[in-house]
Amino acid sequence: MTQANFLDKTLLAVARVAEQSFFSEALARRQGYLQSLDIRMKLFSFLLIIVLISFLHTPQAMWLLYGMSLVLAAFSRIPLWSFLKRVWLFVPLFTVAIVVPAILNIITPGDPVWTILQLERSYTWGPYVIPQTITVTRQGLWGGIVLVSRVSTSVSFAVLFTLTSRWGDVFAGLRALLVPRIFVITLGMTYRYLFVVLRLIQDMYRARKSRTIHPLSSTAERSWTASRIGVTFTKSLELSDDIYKAMLSRGFHGEFPSINRFRVADGDYIWLMTVLCFSGILLLSERGLLL
Repeated sequence: MTQANFLDKTLLAVARVAEQSFFSEALARRQGYLQSLDIRMKLFSFLLIIVLISFLHTPQAMWLLYGMSLVLAAFSRIPLWSFLKRVWLFVPLFTVAIVVPAILNIITPGDPVWTILQLERSYTWGPYVIPQTITVTRQGLWGGIVLVSRVSTSVSFAVLFTLTSRWGDVFAGLRALLVPRIFVITLGMTYRYLFVVLRLIQDMYRARKSRTIHPLSSTAERSWTASRIGVTFTKSLELSDDIYKAMLSRGFHGEFPSINRFRVADGDYIWLMTVLCFSGILLLSERGLLL
């Protein structure tokens, strides 16, 4: 099997972005528990949970919340493998970049657990000191476990929210929660016309590929791709200007009227009260204030 060239890889990447978005939209339309909640209640409760995670200091409490996210994903009919993949594709990259250096005594001094490297002598650059013996410290290891637990739990709830919420409802919910109008309009327009720009990119690459007789070198493909980036930017500016003029001609006055009519049900109040009580109990029990 021949290796895909640069144009093919770009086409596949663009198609993958659109596929993931449509897949998320399909999940948000399923008849699951989180999908049935009022978007305003869900926005507030998920923000509360993510803020709660930032105040927790023990991995056990974060693992309990992570288990809760898995249970909610199951009740919301989210495929478990797809959910785990979206979370744990990001966490290892973060772990390698941030956590691995932090567990060493170079960054976090403390009780040595495992010796990594023995140097001839220690080195000093201003306030920075590299000790002669580089080890993994108990304090650094504990801090790394807490950090990874916090990140994985926060990402899990963020992914769970995006998979169970339609973006049109999210934008309308943000306005209902008094988020600044210009911020919501910018997000909404970006989301709507992202797919228009993706289709424009696909059309350019398909046109180029249909007129290519023999394979080009990687240098030529990259040079053409760089030039298309400039063309796409110019066309996006022209498109934004045309869209704005079309909006003004149709009576736009700075506000998008929403067709969504939100209605808070008894189940939404029960969900919110459950989140509030659970958050309070978790914070108090972690600090030893509960008997």
